[in-house]
Amino acid sequence: MNQENIREQFDLIAKQYDEGRRCFIPCFDDYYVRSLSLLKQIVPQAKRIADLGAGTGLLTKEMYLLYPDASFTLIDLSGDMLEVARQRFAGMEGFCFEVADYSQNLPNDCDIICSALSIHHLEEEQKEALYKAIYEALPEGGVFVNLDQFCADSPQIDKGWNDWWMDYIDHSDITPEAKAKWLERKKLDRENSVTTSIGLLKKAGFNQVECVYQFMKFATLIAVK
Repeated sequence: MNQENIREQFDLIAKQYDEGRRCFIPCFDDYYVRSLSLLKQIVPQAKRIADLGAGTGLLTKEMYLLYPDASFTLIDLSGDMLEVARQRFAGMEGFCFEVADYSQNLPNDCDIICSALSIHHLEEEQKEALYKAIYEALPEGGVFVNLDQFCADSPQIDKGWNDWWMDYIDHSDITPEAKAKWLERKKLDRENSVTTSIGLLKKAGFNQVECVYQFMKFATLIAVK
């Protein structure tokens, strides 16, 4: 996948990104809030957290609410998206923003590495290399958590998921302009199934991997080193 293409697509919608999230994510609160609550049982305290493909900082915000004493590194290809994140956390200490390709620029001193709705843009070999790099970057007991968009293993069920999702979006408050931009961004999708993703994470070295939440295409995977 052309990383420059991804950056350009998300720069176009940075300021409107947060406003439309509920139009695209039918399970928004369960996904961004409740699915993460398990983390405190696995990692009671975290000093350093990195958010890959952090965008406007939606996931970082929820991680901060769980770990208010941690420091955060937000990495994204889109400077415009990160500028929205800078505004979100303005005046707060412990936030670092890096405009970079996270597949080439992983911090190696984090207790938790997280990502939301980003890795599904990568090609298969890029995902495999990234998962290996994440495993190597984490300390023993470190955690990788990925909230992402997945296809079904069954083509028929996957079509059902996509049709249901499109119907949900069409009946939301989405504007025609926002839908057109989403359809353009959707061309960047390179989805795996949850089953395939768990297999890739185990291949990377994680021997404790679970899907802790799923609603159709939206799922949260947690992997412990």
